[in-house]
Amino acid sequence: MQQPRILIACKMLEKELLAVLAPAEVERVIWVDAALHADLARLEEELKSALSKADGLDKEVRILFGGGCHPEIDRMLMERGVKPPPFKNCIEALLGEKAKELEKNHTMIMTPGWVRAWPGIMEALGWNEVDVRINLGRYGRILVIDPGLDPLTDEETLLFFDLVQVPVEIEKIDLSVFRNLLSRLLE
Repeated sequence: MQQPRILIACKMLEKELLAVLAPAEVERVIWVDAALHADLARLEEELKSALSKADGLDKEVRILFGGGCHPEIDRMLMERGVKPPPFKNCIEALLGEKAKELEKNHTMIMTPGWVRAWPGIMEALGWNEVDVRINLGRYGRILVIDPGLDPLTDEETLLFFDLVQVPVEIEKIDLSVFRNLLSRLLE
Protein backbone atom coordinates (compact mmCIF):
# COMPACT_ATOMS: atom_id res chain seq x y z
CA MET A 1 0.00 0.00 0.00
CA GLN A 2 1.28 3.46 -0.90
CA GLN A 3 2.17 6.00 1.74
CA PRO A 4 -0.52 8.70 2.19
CA ARG A 5 0.42 11.99 0.63
CA ILE A 6 -0.27 15.67 1.09
CA LEU A 7 -2.46 17.09 -1.67
CA ILE A 8 -2.62 20.78 -2.53
CA ALA A 9 -5.92 21.34 -4.30
CA CYS A 10 -8.02 24.15 -5.71
CA LYS A 11 -11.31 24.56 -3.87
CA MET A 12 -13.07 24.64 -7.25
CA LEU A 13 -12.74 20.86 -7.27
CA GLU A 14 -13.54 20.36 -3.58
CA LYS A 15 -16.90 18.61 -3.94
CA GLU A 16 -15.65 16.43 -6.78
CA LEU A 17 -12.46 15.52 -4.93
CA LEU A 18 -14.27 14.63 -1.73
CA ALA A 19 -16.71 12.48 -3.73
CA VAL A 20 -13.98 10.28 -5.25
CA LEU A 21 -11.09 10.41 -2.79
CA ALA A 22 -10.54 7.38 -0.60
CA PRO A 23 -9.52 8.39 2.94
CA ALA A 24 -6.34 6.31 2.82
CA GLU A 25 -5.06 8.01 -0.35
CA VAL A 26 -4.27 11.39 1.17
CA GLU A 27 -3.22 12.26 4.68
CA ARG A 28 -4.21 15.91 4.34
CA VAL A 29 -5.61 18.28 1.72
CA ILE A 30 -4.34 21.86 1.72
CA TRP A 31 -7.00 23.92 -0.01
CA VAL A 32 -6.27 26.96 -2.16
CA ASP A 33 -9.17 29.36 -2.78
CA ALA A 34 -10.93 29.01 -6.12
CA ALA A 35 -10.89 31.51 -8.99
CA LEU A 36 -7.57 33.09 -7.95
CA HIS A 37 -6.32 32.93 -11.53
CA ALA A 38 -8.17 36.25 -11.90
CA ASP A 39 -5.48 37.72 -9.59
CA LEU A 40 -2.15 36.10 -10.49
CA ALA A 41 -0.17 37.78 -7.70
CA ARG A 42 -2.60 36.51 -5.08
CA LEU A 43 -2.66 33.04 -6.67
CA GLU A 44 1.14 32.88 -6.56
CA GLU A 45 1.12 33.98 -2.93
CA GLU A 46 -1.50 31.35 -2.00
CA LEU A 47 0.31 28.56 -3.87
CA LYS A 48 3.62 29.43 -2.20
CA SER A 49 1.88 29.49 1.18
CA ALA A 50 0.33 26.06 0.54
CA LEU A 51 3.70 24.67 -0.57
CA SER A 52 5.33 26.05 2.59
CA LYS A 53 2.67 24.38 4.75
CA ALA A 54 3.26 21.10 2.90
CA ASP A 55 7.05 21.42 3.33
CA GLY A 56 6.59 21.42 7.10
CA LEU A 57 4.66 18.14 7.04
CA ASP A 58 7.58 16.09 5.65
CA LYS A 59 5.39 14.04 3.30
CA GLU A 60 5.31 13.58 -0.44
CA VAL A 61 3.28 16.40 -2.04
CA ARG A 62 0.96 16.24 -5.04
CA ILE A 63 -0.96 19.11 -6.59
CA LEU A 64 -4.47 19.15 -8.00
CA PHE A 65 -4.32 22.49 -9.71
CA GLY A 66 -4.41 23.32 -13.40
CA GLY A 67 -1.12 23.94 -15.14
CA GLY A 68 -2.75 26.78 -17.07
CA CYS A 69 -4.02 28.65 -14.03
CA HIS A 70 -0.75 30.54 -13.50
CA PRO A 71 2.01 31.10 -16.10
CA GLU A 72 4.73 30.29 -13.53
CA ILE A 73 3.10 27.31 -11.80
CA ASP A 74 5.52 24.75 -13.25
CA ARG A 75 8.54 26.78 -12.10
CA MET A 76 7.08 27.32 -8.60
CA LEU A 77 6.39 23.61 -8.20
CA MET A 78 9.68 22.38 -9.61
CA GLU A 79 11.59 24.69 -7.24
CA ARG A 80 9.91 22.74 -4.42
CA GLY A 81 10.36 19.32 -6.03
CA VAL A 82 6.64 18.93 -6.73
CA LYS A 83 5.63 17.37 -10.02
CA PRO A 84 3.63 19.80 -12.22
CA PRO A 85 -0.03 18.95 -12.84
CA PRO A 86 -0.83 16.72 -15.84
CA PHE A 87 -3.79 18.84 -16.96
CA LYS A 88 -4.41 22.42 -18.06
CA ASN A 89 -7.41 23.32 -15.89
CA CYS A 90 -10.17 21.85 -13.75
CA ILE A 91 -12.43 21.29 -16.77
CA GLU A 92 -9.77 19.14 -18.42
CA ALA A 93 -9.34 17.29 -15.10
CA LEU A 94 -13.05 16.44 -15.14
CA LEU A 95 -13.54 15.72 -18.86
CA GLY A 96 -10.12 14.71 -20.20
CA GLU A 97 -9.75 15.00 -23.99
CA LYS A 98 -13.48 15.65 -24.39
CA ALA A 99 -12.89 19.18 -23.05
CA LYS A 100 -10.74 20.10 -26.06
CA GLU A 101 -13.37 18.79 -28.48
CA LEU A 102 -16.13 20.81 -26.87
CA GLU A 103 -14.10 24.00 -26.65
CA LYS A 104 -13.41 23.94 -30.41
CA ASN A 105 -17.11 24.59 -30.95
CA HIS A 106 -17.20 28.09 -29.36
CA THR A 107 -18.27 26.49 -26.12
CA MET A 108 -17.14 27.73 -22.72
CA ILE A 109 -17.26 24.93 -20.17
CA MET A 110 -17.93 25.54 -16.49
CA THR A 111 -18.99 23.64 -13.41
CA PRO A 112 -21.73 24.73 -11.01
CA GLY A 113 -18.92 25.97 -8.77
CA TRP A 114 -17.57 28.18 -11.55
CA VAL A 115 -20.98 29.70 -12.16
CA ARG A 116 -21.24 30.48 -8.45
CA ALA A 117 -17.73 31.96 -8.44
CA TRP A 118 -18.48 34.63 -11.04
CA PRO A 119 -19.33 37.42 -8.60
CA GLY A 120 -15.90 37.00 -6.98
CA ILE A 121 -14.18 36.78 -10.37
CA MET A 122 -15.92 39.97 -11.47
CA GLU A 123 -14.82 41.72 -8.30
CA ALA A 124 -11.20 40.56 -8.67
CA LEU A 125 -11.10 41.71 -12.29
CA GLY A 126 -13.01 44.94 -11.64
CA TRP A 127 -15.66 43.87 -14.16
CA ASN A 128 -19.31 44.84 -14.36
CA GLU A 129 -22.07 43.12 -16.35
CA VAL A 130 -21.02 44.81 -19.60
CA ASP A 131 -17.44 43.54 -19.20
CA VAL A 132 -18.72 40.01 -18.63
CA ARG A 133 -20.89 40.16 -21.75
CA ILE A 134 -18.05 41.57 -23.85
CA ASN A 135 -15.64 38.86 -22.69
CA LEU A 136 -18.03 35.91 -22.79
CA GLY A 137 -20.06 37.06 -25.79
CA ARG A 138 -17.63 35.36 -28.17
CA TYR A 139 -18.95 31.98 -27.03
CA GLY A 140 -21.90 30.35 -28.73
CA ARG A 141 -22.91 28.63 -25.51
CA ILE A 142 -21.85 27.94 -21.97
CA LEU A 143 -21.94 24.28 -21.05
CA VAL A 144 -22.21 23.58 -17.34
CA ILE A 145 -20.92 20.08 -16.64
CA ASP A 146 -22.66 18.76 -13.57
CA PRO A 147 -21.66 15.62 -11.67
CA GLY A 148 -24.81 16.01 -9.57
CA LEU A 149 -23.04 16.86 -6.32
CA ASP A 150 -24.46 20.39 -5.94
CA PRO A 151 -26.52 21.21 -9.04
CA LEU A 152 -27.45 24.74 -9.99
CA THR A 153 -31.00 25.73 -9.17
CA ASP A 154 -33.23 27.02 -11.95
CA GLU A 155 -32.91 30.48 -10.40
CA GLU A 156 -29.09 30.33 -10.42
CA THR A 157 -29.13 29.24 -14.07
CA LEU A 158 -31.47 32.06 -15.06
CA LEU A 159 -29.50 34.67 -13.11
CA PHE A 160 -26.29 33.51 -14.78
CA PHE A 161 -27.90 33.67 -18.23
CA ASP A 162 -29.13 37.19 -17.43
CA LEU A 163 -25.55 38.12 -16.55
CA VAL A 164 -23.75 36.59 -19.54
CA GLN A 165 -26.45 36.71 -22.25
CA VAL A 166 -25.10 33.48 -23.72
CA PRO A 167 -27.19 30.29 -23.86
CA VAL A 168 -26.49 28.08 -20.83
CA GLU A 169 -26.83 24.32 -21.15
CA ILE A 170 -26.41 21.72 -18.40
CA GLU A 171 -24.85 18.32 -19.09
CA LYS A 172 -24.65 15.56 -16.51
CA ILE A 173 -21.28 13.88 -16.20
CA ASP A 174 -19.84 11.10 -14.11
CA LEU A 175 -16.54 11.44 -12.31
CA SER A 176 -14.75 8.44 -13.82
CA VAL A 177 -12.27 10.56 -15.84
CA PHE A 178 -11.52 12.62 -12.72
CA ARG A 179 -11.15 9.50 -10.58
CA ASN A 180 -8.67 8.01 -13.07
CA LEU A 181 -6.67 11.25 -13.18
CA LEU A 182 -6.58 11.38 -9.38
CA SER A 183 -5.37 7.77 -9.19
CA ARG A 184 -2.51 8.55 -11.61
CA LEU A 185 -1.70 11.76 -9.75
CA LEU A 186 -1.42 9.96 -6.42
CA GLU A 187 0.70 7.04 -7.71
